[in-house]
Amino acid sequence: MSLSIFLLRLVTIPVLLVLSQTTPTGYLLDCGAGGSSRGGATESGLRYVTDEGFITTGNITELEQKDLVPILATLRYFPDSSARKFCYSIPVIKGAKYLVKTTYYYGGFDGGEKPPVFDQIVDGTKWGVVDTTDDYVNGLSSYYEIVVLAMAKSLSVCLARNQNTKSSPFISALEVEYLEDSLYNATDFNKYALRTVARSSFGGDGELIG
Repeated sequence: MSLSIFLLRLVTIPVLLVLSQTTPTGYLLDCGAGGSSRGGATESGLRYVTDEGFITTGNITELEQKDLVPILATLRYFPDSSARKFCYSIPVIKGAKYLVKTTYYYGGFDGGEKPPVFDQIVDGTKWGVVDTTDDYVNGLSSYYEIVVLAMAKSLSVCLARNQNTKSSPFISALEVEYLEDSLYNATDFNKYALRTVARSSFGGDGELIG
């Protein structure tokens, strides 16, 4: 699939996470949590599940840092330098729109000082470059979002090595959330995708939901 990716400035809009009796329309994955005692995290009232069963490669680890929010405390990383791509396969509804969100917190899991730089790919189209260095220096996690149309009954979300990748690509959390047809209906998602560049809350004085 070849898509043009537009940049999207998101206002705070509720995202509908629906479960059906056949194919769940949304997934919240706590990557690497399968080896921890909690087996998934609860964040902002949302229950995450482990990423086991959605990917068949990679190693998992739990960070030693104690003051992390639960979904950042574990991660899955991919040390196999002979492979370029490492892919999650997520069951979806063909023809539906989804918000895909990836979250990264390095935490020095590999003993290094700087996070690796690598690509992320959705359904075969390069989504962007993951470079969390500046956020990590400031003690922050990083996240990326894109809205895509599901072209089949599964959606692939991949991390891929590039020429600047010096160590193991990794991921802390992956969210794939169903969007109602009324959202972003002016965009032809058969040709384009929308990528977040900023989130803004207009008129609100509460915490911005990220």
